[in-house]
Amino acid sequence: MAGYRKQPRNSNLRMATRLYNYIADEGPKTTAQIKDWLNNDFRPTEARRTKSAFKYTVTSEQISGLMRTSPLFEAIGTELSLGLKTTYETKVYDIVPVTIVVDKMLDDNGQLKKHRLKKRLPSVIRDELKIRGLKA
Repeated sequence: MAGYRKQPRNSNLRMATRLYNYIADEGPKTTAQIKDWLNNDFRPTEARRTKSAFKYTVTSEQISGLMRTSPLFEAIGTELSLGLKTTYETKVYDIVPVTIVVDKMLDDNGQLKKHRLKKRLPSVIRDELKIRGLKA
């Protein structure tokens, strides 16, 4: 399986944060619109040189998988998009407020539940936990 994973390990966490901020600023978007923005218009703030610019392209399947599984996003409907030969249906995603996401993560005592496998969280959630005085 050489070459299976070319992107850095924490790229999904960074992508979730970027997409959350983008959708918060721009409003609900389809996976096709998000893919076009990431692959064509998005430039990280730390990418001042061309060598450190965004190197990897993102597919609709990657975006859809991230948005479908992350508690930060919810599908609010579908929209028809024009493909090369036919039209196809894409989901429209919007954000879930971080306070609601963090409230669902807490137990009855107001403490963060320990997850057996998941150790890292997107920075949007970490910032909210820090505001509440909880350790991530």
